[in-house]
Amino acid sequence: MKKILLIFTAAILGLALASCDKQPRLVDVKFQLVYDGASLAQKDVEVLIKESTGAAVYTTLTDESGAAAIKLPVGIYVASVNWKTSADGMRVVYNGANTGVVVGEGSRNAFDIALQRVESAQIIIKELYFGGCLNPETNAGYSNDAYIVLYNNSDEEADASNIVFTFAAPYNSNASNKYYTDDTLLYEHESWIPAYGAIWWFRSPVKIPAYSQVVVAVFAGIDHTQTVSTSVDLANSAYYWMSNSGITQYTATKYTCAAAIKDDHYLTAVPFTQGTAWSLSNNSPAFYIGRMSAAEAKALSENADAFDHTLGAAPAFNVVKFPKANVVDAVEVFRASGLAASKVRFSADINTGYVAATNNLGYSVYRNVDKEATEALEENAGKLVYNYTGGTADVEGSTDPSGIDAEASIAAGAHIIYSDTNDSSKDFHQRKVASLKK
Repeated sequence: MKKILLIFTAAILGLALASCDKQPRLVDVKFQLVYDGASLAQKDVEVLIKESTGAAVYTTLTDESGAAAIKLPVGIYVASVNWKTSADGMRVVYNGANTGVVVGEGSRNAFDIALQRVESAQIIIKELYFGGCLNPETNAGYSNDAYIVLYNNSDEEADASNIVFTFAAPYNSNASNKYYTDDTLLYEHESWIPAYGAIWWFRSPVKIPAYSQVVVAVFAGIDHTQTVSTSVDLANSAYYWMSNSGITQYTATKYTCAAAIKDDHYLTAVPFTQGTAWSLSNNSPAFYIGRMSAAEAKALSENADAFDHTLGAAPAFNVVKFPKANVVDAVEVFRASGLAASKVRFSADINTGYVAATNNLGYSVYRNVDKEATEALEENAGKLVYNYTGGTADVEGSTDPSGIDAEASIAAGAHIIYSDTNDSSKDFHQRKVASLKK
């Protein structure tokens, strides 16, 4: 009996020793982030390491040099990185993978992960309300209520302090356009595009939280519904206003602002084109936003050497050559009743396509939802509202092909990612009711 017990004990011990021998041996492994042929020194970037059969997954973070150290069992792996950040108003994603990570004993076990940089605008034009509405009492058009909505199309806070606003010439899409020779834009392959009238900038720092927006009133930051019931209420302390305060040239009576909007929410400009008001088209603007400091915007607006006079003589036709490199986002609007005569005012490297619009009916130009990206956000589960009917496709215009009702979804707590392809025909539609009216 004792002999049998000894044999049994030895067998158990042998199995235990054999099991210990089968435990994987860990070796030191190092990964280095590489971008454009050089090390990318970035701390706290997550490196995802998957065993080739999918049996095990590991993660580690990089140090200040962009290197990540980890102990791994001998084997074959795929190491990948998907790092999101923001810079100069752009949403930046670094993607990359090394599919040939072979970890062995006695080998160097140091591997590079080559990354690609993908940029998209972090700050975008979400909505442009410019055509005004119809006054039911007078049956006349009312367009002093224009506004712009900037949106942070990312999950990180955006700095909009250096965002500037302007539009391309001519004012209307169907106007005679002297920038064309046959069917070619004069500046198609140049480093600039026209800025007409003025370039507006913020006078104080502006931060936009993730998936949030900022509203900028154009001519009057007031509750317009008190004058025209079908209009919009822009008398909100959170809103901004393109103020004529300190601009002696802009004397038009439509410049007025509610006391709720304080001075630090005023924008300013140095007009360079003749006129008593900023002449944003009320039917077909080629509107865009750029990025430059207040000092740079002021200097550009005052620099006669930066003016172009293709449209005519100064000062009535002064046009500033705005650097394409500073353009952040743009929307090309064509007059719906003048499509045949309309021409694009943006070169193809800035924007392609257009959205047709009709003024005086309370419509706005609103950005389409990126359906795939929005549905992919885990936090949106159960919060997205579908069967969107807010477009004007059934009357005279277009609608959002995603089928997602962005404003209703936001009200339900969803985060919306909007389309950003630099093609206005794909990125925008005409909305029946300006979003501020819901």
